[in-house]
Parts: sequence; structure tokens; C-alpha cells
Amino acid sequence: MLYVEIPTWCLRDSIWIVIMVNKDVIFRHVLFWLIFISYELAFLHFTVGWQATLLHFVIYYSLNIGLFYFNAFVILDFAFFKTLRPYLISSALILLELIGYLTIKFTLDLLISDRPKTHTDDLKHTELYVMTNIWRAIYFIGLSIAYWSMLYLIRFKERNHLMETEQLKTVARTLELENKYMSVENAYLQNQISPHLLFNSLNFIYTTVRGFSENAGEGVTRLSDLMRYSLVSADDSRTVLLTEEVRQLENLVELCRMRFGDEFYLQFKKKGKLAAIHVIPLILITLVENMMKHGDLGEKRYPARIILEAKGNCLSFETKNRKRNTSLYPKGGLGLKNIEKRLKNYYHERYTLLVRDVEDLFTVTLTLTDL
Repeated sequence: MLYVEIPTWCLRDSIWIVIMVNKDVIFRHVLFWLIFISYELAFLHFTVGWQATLLHFVIYYSLNIGLFYFNAFVILDFAFFKTLRPYLISSALILLELIGYLTIKFTLDLLISDRPKTHTDDLKHTELYVMTNIWRAIYFIGLSIAYWSMLYLIRFKERNHLMETEQLKTVARTLELENKYMSVENAYLQNQISPHLLFNSLNFIYTTVRGFSENAGEGVTRLSDLMRYSLVSADDSRTVLLTEEVRQLENLVELCRMRFGDEFYLQFKKKGKLAAIHVIPLILITLVENMMKHGDLGEKRYPARIILEAKGNCLSFETKNRKRNTSLYPKGGLGLKNIEKRLKNYYHERYTLLVRDVEDLFTVTLTLTDL
């Protein structure tokens, strides 16, 4: 598609054309000039009387009205919208315009005057004649400048109104995003069930059950550690050491092992140097948690597998498990979708997430590059 940049002054000219052809605007202009001319003619009639024919008035008012619009839409528009020194250029052009007006006025007086030409020629060179026509021209130029200034102010206000409207829309969009963020954050915080109360309760449970069962006490400790990590690290704007993520992942695995006992079969392999790598938190944990919710980890012949491998600045993480025939949890797929959104927001094009769902086997492979 071809885009052509239109100069600003062309857009302004188009706006003026639209305005001039507007019927309401034309009607108001015609009404103004009828009232203006009627006022001046009435003033002449009651002061000095009629001293010219109707044809004279039509010709001279046409000249003066033409001067009014020429000054507004040609001289001032050109000087202020197409030059770098509008005041200097407009002053020079108005002076030339004034000379042109006097020349046309002088020519018309020669052509349509009823007096003998010799007498008219003498009249044209008098100071009174020249000053009268200069002041008449300045009068209409002044009206034109006032009219143009009024239109410019209206246009300026409209432009400012549009800018303010766009700014308000931007602010509204920002506030809407902030409100959405706050809603999500509030919902997240509400789901924490008061963390301080929760951890205090877990400490109480740990103190109570430790005397009866060391295994139960260890489970409470691991759960408390895992939940604290989830609360503190749940922010996509920061990263954590991969070793810390792995430590909490191992907590999750051990909790499940304690829960299922001898019917829990899972192999966790780690390769490469993990200490220097940072990742966004809870991604690996969520993948493993998803595997434990929906996978069959009770078959000794087909144990579930977690493989974590670091090579240079690349990281590969894979979970593989048999699918459970029945599950206590709904299969909505939201966990993997949320993970992919977080990965895209932070890593952009530096990740791949591959999900393979074939027959009774489910595999998820995550690759991170340029870490």
C-alpha cells in the first residue's frame, strides 16, 4: 500500500475550501455584507446624501470585499502558514496589496467617473484623494485581519481541543490498564488468604505435628518454603537464580513423593552449569505442577521424567509423562496458555515451547536462548 504525505498547508487549504462551500457559512457572509453595506449607505444618505449611482456602489463594494477576502485567504494564509517570517512577509505583502488596490481604484475612477477626465486627473493627485483611499483600504484590511484572527483562534482552539481529547483518551487508556492491573493484582492478593496468617498457621501446624510425625513436619516445612517463594517471586519484571527455582521444584517433587509414597515414580536429571543462569520465576515449577496434576506417575515401568540441561547461554527443560485416564482436575489448558503468555512477554523471540500430545504420552519441551 502506498502512503503519500500531504503537506500541512494543503490540508489547511482543503479545510478552507470546505468552509467556503458550506451553505450556512455562505449565508452568514452574505447576510453580514448586506447589513454592513446597508449601514454605510444609510449613513451616507442621512449625512452627505447620495453622490454616486448604484453601479458605482456595486463596483466599489465588490473591490473592497475582494480586498477583504484576498487579504485573509491569500496574503495572511501564505505569510503565516508557508513562510518562516510571517510578520515581516505579511507586512511587505500588505504594502504591495495596498499599492495594487490604489492602482485598481485609480483606474476605475478614470473609467467610470462622470466628471471630465482633466478634472479627474487633477483630483487623483490631491492629498485628500490619496489619503481617503488609503484609509478606506486600511479599513477593509483591518476588518480582514480581525476576521482572519478570529478564524485562526477558532482553529487553534479546535486543534487544542483535539489534542486535549487525544491526551484524555491516552490517560483513559492508561487508567484502564492500571485498573486492570490493579484488579489482577487484587485478585492475586485476595487468593493468597492473608500470607502472614497462612505462614503463622503453617508454623503452628509444623510445631504441633513434628512431635508426632517427622515426615509430616518436613512436609509442612517444604510447603511453607514453596508458598513463600511463590508469593515473593510472582513478578515477571524480575528474574531469579535457576538454582533457586530448581530448589523449589525439588520441594514440590518431594511433597508429591511424600503424598503418594511408593506409588510415585519420577526421575529428575540435571545437566550442565546451572548456577550462573537467571530465569523468570515459577515457569518450571508450573510445568511440573501441571504434569503432576494430569499425569500418571504411578507406573513403575513408565516413570515420569524431568530433564534440565544448560549449555552455554541456552537452557532446555523437558517433562514427559504418561497421561492419566481420569483426573480430579479440569483439563482447561489455562496453565500452559498462561505460561506461554509470560514467556512471550519477557523473552519475546528467545524461547520455544513445544507440546506433544500423542496417544497416552504427554511431553512439554521448553527452550530458552540468549540468557
